Amino acid sequence: MTRAWAAEFAGTGVRVSTVAPGATATPGNADSSELLAAMTEGTPAGVPVRRWTSRSPSAGWPRTRACCVNGGTLDVDGGIASTRLRG
Repeated sequence: MTRAWAAEFAGTGVRVSTVAPGATATPGNADSSELLAAMTEGTPAGVPVRRWTSRSPSAGWPRTRACCVNGGTLDVDGGIASTRLRG
């Protein structure tokens, strides 16, 4: 859907990108902090994503002239997607 919308709206100046967070610690799952820690201890970052961590990479895009950032997915997952072995 991201790529389709990026293609459809590109001519209007609208950019569409996706932020894909990993295991994220929020106030709503605070009682699961031990589970989140176990899920993320083997990741390069070694900690769960925090709400402000997943927002900040994309927060500057609208203010910049990042006209070529369109249709992609930014993995904010502590390095899981970029380091996992593919088989």
